[in-house]
Amino acid sequence: MSEAVLIRLAGITAHYRDPRYNTGKIARGNNLSIRTLHCPPPCTVHAMLCAAKGGWVDPDKLVAGWRMDFDSLSSDFQRCQLPQRSHYNFTLGAQKLEASPRIREFLAFPCLTLLAIRGVDPEWFRRPANPLCLGRSEDLVTEKHVTKNIPWRRIQEANIEHQCLPFFVGFGTLYPAPLYFERNRRPVELSPKTDARIEQPVRDRGESPNLAEVIETGEPFFLWDFSRVTGQK
Repeated sequence: MSEAVLIRLAGITAHYRDPRYNTGKIARGNNLSIRTLHCPPPCTVHAMLCAAKGGWVDPDKLVAGWRMDFDSLSSDFQRCQLPQRSHYNFTLGAQKLEASPRIREFLAFPCLTLLAIRGVDPEWFRRPANPLCLGRSEDLVTEKHVTKNIPWRRIQEANIEHQCLPFFVGFGTLYPAPLYFERNRRPVELSPKTDARIEQPVRDRGESPNLAEVIETGEPFFLWDFSRVTGQK
């Protein structure tokens, strides 16, 4: 058992674009919506930490797990600017854009719970350097609770729900998402991940802890070790 940081961030809306649904143009006979993931991928969580800190968060020191709870899945209209590739002006370097309203899914009244085992300073969220968002810039955090030195323990198995799991650990809808983006925006560890939308059993069989439980509440978390692609342990 050791102590960690538990952060709860609540808001009105949240949206994490499903990369399998890039477009959803409103047209006759086309009612496709821009889907949302039910839980933020690892790269989004790392970006949120960088925004809160106001600087780069080293992945080789980051071990954390998170879950996303929400009241319902809803949809609304959002204005998008679609590039018209056939009308690109190579002389001016200008791209013609087409404005189009889109039906976009969103999570209503979301609550993101982050359990940081290593690499997160609670002061980043007590006095964030940038506005905290749960996805889009308009998905602002309206309420936050930060608890440091919270007791947790490693567990061998748990029923995981509302969490993002790596491929071969969980099952569900596959989508490509990097672990994080480097400072030059290069994606790192781009591989299929799974959007855990239903409850599923997970077992911890590795040497380093993959499953953690908050002792006070009994909440289980799958731990993402960002250092596994940096060669640091």
